[in-house]
Amino acid sequence: MDIMLNHKFKKLIKFLIFITFSAIFVSIIYLILSPMIIKGFYDGKLFGFLNHIISGQAEHTLDYYYSMADKLVLRIIIISYIYASIIACFVLLPSTILFKWSSGKKWLDKHTDNIDSLPDLNLGIWIALAAGLGLFMELMVIRIHSSYFQLFAYFKNVSLLSCFLGLGIGYARGSLRPLTTPLVLPFIAFQIIFLYLLRFTDVNALSMNPITEQHAFGIFQSGGVINSSFTYFFLATTFAFNALCFLPLGQLASRLMMRKNKLAAYSWNLIGSLLGIILFFIISLLWLPPSIWILLSAIAIFPFLYKDQLSFIVSVVSMTIVIIILSVPSRINEYELFSPYQNLTLRIFKSGKMHILASNTFIQTIGSHDPVKEFPYHFKSNPADVLIVGSGTGDDLTAALQNGAQNIDAVEIDPAIQKFGQYLHPDSPYSDPRVNTIIDDARAYIRKTQKKYDLIIYGYLDAHSLLSSKSGGVRLDSYVYTVEAFREARKRLKDNGIIHLSFTTMNPALGQKFYLMLKDAFDGKPPLAYKVGADTHSISGHTFVAGEFVQEPSDLQTDMYINLSKQFKSGEFYADKSTDDWPFLYMPVRKYPTSYLMIVLLLFITSLLYVRNLVPLSVRGFSFPCFFLGAGFMLVETKGITELALYYGSTWFVTSVVITAILIMAFLANLLVYKMGTLPTFKTYGLLFISLLCGFLFTFINTENFPLYASKLLMTVILTFPIFFSGFAFSNELKKSSSLSVAFFSNILGAMLGGFLEYNSMYFGFRSLYIFAFIMYGCAFISSLYVWKSTSN
Repeated sequence: MDIMLNHKFKKLIKFLIFITFSAIFVSIIYLILSPMIIKGFYDGKLFGFLNHIISGQAEHTLDYYYSMADKLVLRIIIISYIYASIIACFVLLPSTILFKWSSGKKWLDKHTDNIDSLPDLNLGIWIALAAGLGLFMELMVIRIHSSYFQLFAYFKNVSLLSCFLGLGIGYARGSLRPLTTPLVLPFIAFQIIFLYLLRFTDVNALSMNPITEQHAFGIFQSGGVINSSFTYFFLATTFAFNALCFLPLGQLASRLMMRKNKLAAYSWNLIGSLLGIILFFIISLLWLPPSIWILLSAIAIFPFLYKDQLSFIVSVVSMTIVIIILSVPSRINEYELFSPYQNLTLRIFKSGKMHILASNTFIQTIGSHDPVKEFPYHFKSNPADVLIVGSGTGDDLTAALQNGAQNIDAVEIDPAIQKFGQYLHPDSPYSDPRVNTIIDDARAYIRKTQKKYDLIIYGYLDAHSLLSSKSGGVRLDSYVYTVEAFREARKRLKDNGIIHLSFTTMNPALGQKFYLMLKDAFDGKPPLAYKVGADTHSISGHTFVAGEFVQEPSDLQTDMYINLSKQFKSGEFYADKSTDDWPFLYMPVRKYPTSYLMIVLLLFITSLLYVRNLVPLSVRGFSFPCFFLGAGFMLVETKGITELALYYGSTWFVTSVVITAILIMAFLANLLVYKMGTLPTFKTYGLLFISLLCGFLFTFINTENFPLYASKLLMTVILTFPIFFSGFAFSNELKKSSSLSVAFFSNILGAMLGGFLEYNSMYFGFRSLYIFAFIMYGCAFISSLYVWKSTSN
């Protein structure tokens, strides 16, 4: 009976795999051949007997037939994705196929023997390579998720936590056979191909924002159960399958580390992680596309596979397929590149109009003539010095030059967007000698410059997303639009200078939010608020003009400009002001994000199922000290990155350097424990709590009047010490732990808990992360004492 069931199970698996890969094949063929086929139908060159139906009557345009085909393929791809998700999450699990399927187990057992035969002499290098590969691919997947679907730019923790889950389970399985390293590239290729194909469908439109407390720019809010269900399903299945992709990487690193002294192995792990972040730093610097990311990942994993011919061939074929698909242009009229921040697409139309899309979402037209751009010069004509933050492709620059600006400082954080404007803008504003181009974070530039301006213009800064996911969901523009940021900008104005700000508001309460922030920044002097444009009754956005002596000019055309100042002054819409502690611009009011609980619940249930099915019983009694240390470290790291971004800027370069510094501090702490031994538990946690308290108290200090270099140095020291002592505490626990696998598995699961706890900052503010970190480290301290007493008895 068992033999018959096993045979039927194999047949079912083969059938499902055939369906899945057939769907992939059909989708690829469609993307490649559909332009030729559809145009052939339309021109009457195919199936002449249908000419009178298709081209003879000329009832429809060519776009009609493309749309019809897209709708058909959309259904095919979505259904295929659902099948693939089910297969990946519940059928293709190693515990149900590879470990019970004799031929698959034999193949992976052979690979495991090859890894176990690696000589001890260079074991540290192998550990570093495995750990570096894990971190590099983690950053790669996070970038791909948020680049293909803007939804992930607002739910970055989904991608990050799925990597953590896979790596953690992999570390727990380090002592078990077989290793599943040969599955990494096929699984990653499978995931990327599906997401790549889905991005060309209406999935972006279906993936609406299900979070009622937050109005995400560019993503409409979910209007019904179907859209919300699809979004939750899409996030959950991507989370589940991505965790499987990273399980083999954690298992490989764990198995190698178990053969070496625990602290020495951890040091090599950190060295590899440093190399991984440095490599991704270089990729961002060179604007390399995902095909190169995949190639570098494959090069790093090939040394573990070259002895096994089958594993090597499977990985090479998987890598080749995904690189070819990613390298083929998606559409003739589009050019795609990956800047250090985002996936940008230049779309050129027959009319000559050029659009720029970020993560497949429209952000701007190159060379548009928006009346909003001309509006500030009704208040400040022929300004001598103008600062434009978020200068983009140059439309604001063109307006400033045409209105007599003598000197313009143009600040743009994304160099790719600036280059688009430099080379493609019809008016070539960046080539004008009056324009000084600055590639930097807007908030950081305003803080460090001493120049005074007649006019500061805020362009559209809504499109960017950070390099790292460890940012608590705060995007670059969040720290540009806070009360403190506007106060700093006010200090850069001349005596009669003004600030002009336009923003597309998805909710009228967001307009009230800007009104209140600018009013607070100017000591109670309310700004002037307008709707600008021919369609002044639309909800396209609001324009604000703020200054100490600003007044409405008498020559404004009321058919083009509607003054909304009285409406905002009356407080028709309630809103809470964004601050540096609570910089959530897209939340009109401070409200606990109960909608996030659905996502957290889905991810939590998925994680429990994975742990229950894949973690061996010997590891389930994990280390509670390491678990709580992981949670605390995640919270402190998030707080550190967000605070340092305020002082050094939120550029990809700064974020990379901060993560590198965090890894270096962990390495130094581990090195001290390895060379000098452990400190008593009370001293270690005492120093940790003192450093946390200093950081918490420092958040109440106003540093606006501090010299910039002094505040940078002080903040760096204050944020460094908790990370150092946290690393010291973990190394102590690692040294005392009976199993490296248990320690790392527990620590990574704890980091997942810290990632879930981050969402509390959306109500309590980022300062609250210190309090949650206190609680987590307190639990680590108590559980560490309990373990110490248990072992001493």
